[in-house]
Amino acid sequence: MLPKQGAIAVFVKTPGYSPLKTRLAQSVGTARAEQFHILSAKAVEAVVQAVVQQKSVTPYWAVAETEAMQDSLWSQFKTIDQGAGGLGARLAHVQQLLFAAYDFVIFLGADTPHLPVTFLNTAVEMLSEENETPQFVIGPACDGGFYLFGSQTALDPEIWLNVPYSVENTSCVLQEQIQDRRKIHLLPELTDVDTVQELPLVAQQLSTGKGWLEEQLQVLRWIQEWETQSA
Repeated sequence: MLPKQGAIAVFVKTPGYSPLKTRLAQSVGTARAEQFHILSAKAVEAVVQAVVQQKSVTPYWAVAETEAMQDSLWSQFKTIDQGAGGLGARLAHVQQLLFAAYDFVIFLGADTPHLPVTFLNTAVEMLSEENETPQFVIGPACDGGFYLFGSQTALDPEIWLNVPYSVENTSCVLQEQIQDRRKIHLLPELTDVDTVQELPLVAQQLSTGKGWLEEQLQVLRWIQEWETQSA
């Protein structure tokens, strides 16, 4: 039996085309917020690359702006258009496109640069297994959202549209929507970076343990430099 084929889509916005990391920018300035977004996206890219070398998965950038899909920032992966509308509509759109060609799909945000390779590997392994019941993997974020969502079946678009986003119970509501007759695996919680308050938490994690990629350590150095300059 051939192994299941999966896709990983990393959702990004492009500097110069869309406002990004606006809450972080209020504290560190627009230029630095854009620097962080790029470094964070490249760290996530490196994590995905490490997994792609071992697993049957194809990486994509899910780009917010159609006109930026050929931007040099996103040259390492194939690109896919997020589509129009709010986050729920865009998640539904990308999932529908990818499930036309793949057996499972994983969504990642670009604002968890400290995502361990082992977490993503675990998600891929769970979704690669044959199961009678559709399998789901969720990486809950500390703010109530999620940094990773993976599934073996496409959700009804109405589910994506009915989930409230950027609130403290986003992940819980999503789990409630899909828990009926489906198996949900939860990964360890991580902090995603929306405001300046999350930067020290990310630096703390990247300062402990082993196995961090060079691109992830670049994020750590950026945070440490910012902390020194703002002290």
